Amino acid sequence: MNKHRHTTPCLLLLASVLSLSACTTVNYTAQQFVPRDPGKISLLTSVAPAYQVENIEYKQVDSAISRGVYIRKPGADFTVLYFMGSGVRVDADGTSFAKAFTELNANVISFDYRGFGRSDSNGKPHSLLELENDTLALYDYACKMAPGKLVVHGHSFGSFVAARLASKRAVDALVLEGTGTTALAYSDNMVPWFAKPFVKINLDAELSAVDNRAALRNYAGPVLIINGANDVQTPAATARELFVSIQRSNKRYEEIANAGHMNALSKPEALKAYRDFLNGQF
Repeated sequence: MNKHRHTTPCLLLLASVLSLSACTTVNYTAQQFVPRDPGKISLLTSVAPAYQVENIEYKQVDSAISRGVYIRKPGADFTVLYFMGSGVRVDADGTSFAKAFTELNANVISFDYRGFGRSDSNGKPHSLLELENDTLALYDYACKMAPGKLVVHGHSFGSFVAARLASKRAVDALVLEGTGTTALAYSDNMVPWFAKPFVKINLDAELSAVDNRAALRNYAGPVLIINGANDVQTPAATARELFVSIQRSNKRYEEIANAGHMNALSKPEALKAYRDFLNGQF
């Protein structure tokens, strides 16, 4: 999830909570309202000039169109199918998430979610079921495109998408970054501590059923969990809880010091853990 997209809502929530007990003043700056795309995909050519960015699209069975990018170069060691956090999109954030994978000498495939960013819905309401069907189809599509091993990597909300995919397909390796146990825990962590006494989280039946522990119960492949030690959106404690629930030996947990929700893979120790993990599996 993108930190720029949560600044204003958090401030508004703070203002609402404070107003319950006293009058207060909340100061804003123009910079908080100026739109910016700090990881614009077009910047990747200057960051990783050896890579080619190819626009790709896939027509789903119900005529929705999934669009994304295939970032590749000759001689890459493996390919990552990357599922982004909620509110993150290819055009605005592509360079931000792809840079780490180029440093790992990997290709990257990533699509915007249905009805968001580049991708189109079919004009009908959709939910997690359609998203899951999209994910399975895109994985099968990526398998045909990608040479060699295909790593499924999900960040934040995307970690739930990736875990569910791993429950349905025999993926080569699974990486969950900025992750947790359930949708309820994830939602609860989005509420600042000072607001929790005033906020009650209610999830519909579909969201209430989202549980990474259940999704990974029958997944037999290798799994790496990476979490920033300072992550407040998906705290390390919930990531560790998920890790402990995985009853297999081919797993690894890496907690990255001085990292939050968005920047764990910018740290050298995270990239080393990624390399070591895959070297032990492939």
